[in-house]
Amino acid sequence: MMNNTWKKALSVLIAVALTLSFAACASKNANASASDATASNAAADPSRDEVAVKIGDDYTITKGDIMDEYNYMVSMYSAYGMSAPTADADVESMQDSVISTLVSDKIQLYEAKLLALTLTDDQQAEVTKQTEDQMKYFTDNFRTQAQNEGAADVEARTMEIFQEQLDAAGIDMDVDGYRAYIMEQYTNAALKTALKSEITKDITATDEEIQTYYNDLLKSQKDSYTTTPADFGAAAEDYQKNGGDPMLYTPEGYVRVRSISISPAGEVSADYTKLKDELTTLETQYGTAALAALADKYTAQGAAATDTGINVTIGDIEGGAAIVSDYLTKKAAADALYEEYIKDAREKANEAYASLEAGTSFEDVLKKYGEDTMYTDFPSFVDTGLLMYIGGEDTMWDAELVKAVGLLKDGEHSAVIKADDVFYILQLVGSEKAGELTLTDAHDAIKAAVIAKNADTAWNTQLKTWENDTKIVTYFEDIYRGIGKSK
Repeated sequence: MMNNTWKKALSVLIAVALTLSFAACASKNANASASDATASNAAADPSRDEVAVKIGDDYTITKGDIMDEYNYMVSMYSAYGMSAPTADADVESMQDSVISTLVSDKIQLYEAKLLALTLTDDQQAEVTKQTEDQMKYFTDNFRTQAQNEGAADVEARTMEIFQEQLDAAGIDMDVDGYRAYIMEQYTNAALKTALKSEITKDITATDEEIQTYYNDLLKSQKDSYTTTPADFGAAAEDYQKNGGDPMLYTPEGYVRVRSISISPAGEVSADYTKLKDELTTLETQYGTAALAALADKYTAQGAAATDTGINVTIGDIEGGAAIVSDYLTKKAAADALYEEYIKDAREKANEAYASLEAGTSFEDVLKKYGEDTMYTDFPSFVDTGLLMYIGGEDTMWDAELVKAVGLLKDGEHSAVIKADDVFYILQLVGSEKAGELTLTDAHDAIKAAVIAKNADTAWNTQLKTWENDTKIVTYFEDIYRGIGKSK
């Protein structure tokens, strides 16, 4: 599994663009389409400040809020190749959907305030942690960029890049303001969670509901994982990470594996990328097999250029020696650059392997050398290991890694294995027991799932009741019904 490999391919700009979507509600019009003249004109419309919906005495939704959210939805339609609604009834349906989302958010804060709900010390500490973790994610990315630029004052440049990205995203805040905004969003989310818990605290599940849920879930999982057993691993790991519906059925062919993965630092050099492109061009032009055979011929190391399997060789092409010389020179240079790129990771992996061979426990070596954040974000996987499907084609692990695990006995570890740019050492924890859980074994988990389902139903019903309560919410349709309609 290459849970950490994706980071190598993710540029700072893309990472930030994705994560800054957290603040999309602060700048939907900017995200929708900066070049859209209609949106631009709307932004300058003073009627944007008119109150379109009022929730109690403390919360309002303006026409501009609805316009921004509506334009954002239209931009999403366009991104997925769909046309925005044009008929009045369809436009109003989208308006209602937008308004329902906005009202739901505000009305939960209204009700939380009405009940005088506050965050506990632990909840507030978690909000602070979430905020600082988010800010650290940004600043770590920007700091790397500043270091790569060779900035004289890295920290100052880091903050400068942060501000540049906020500006580019159309977010009218400085860095401290953005931190406060994130804190507010996490605080509001925690309050809404606390409100839902309060409203649904007495929800329970009957024995009949538990039995029915168990029967339906078991049948669904058996049908799914009997047909496509390779899908089980991701679903089971998601349950282990996030909870939800318990896994009642496990197909044959799964094992648990611990993995130490070590990646090269930084990015491979631009010179290497350029050489690889040139080698690919040569291989496309003449054929990889033909080049290899011709290289053997000119270096007197093996088969002649007329080896079987090569329908058209370049052995008879004028200048063949020069071609192969150019190819071999570039290949040697590329190989040297690549080895420079991976050598530190290779040495670290070899050091980890030596530690294992000296008798250090796999868990201790994993904690010291491993880079896969799965184990730090979800420590239970250190104990259980990750799932690997050896009964067929695994869709999450590299085939070479699966092959290596197939040669191990329980508790044994592999040698250092390189897959793509990452070095791995694997340990077979043991086989995952196949079959199905009885209701007795799964009762508590099934009951919790049913209660969660019933709570969601009750919660959504309560939200709709609040939204439709004219004593709480006042809708000024004349203010917003023109949004999205042709003049």
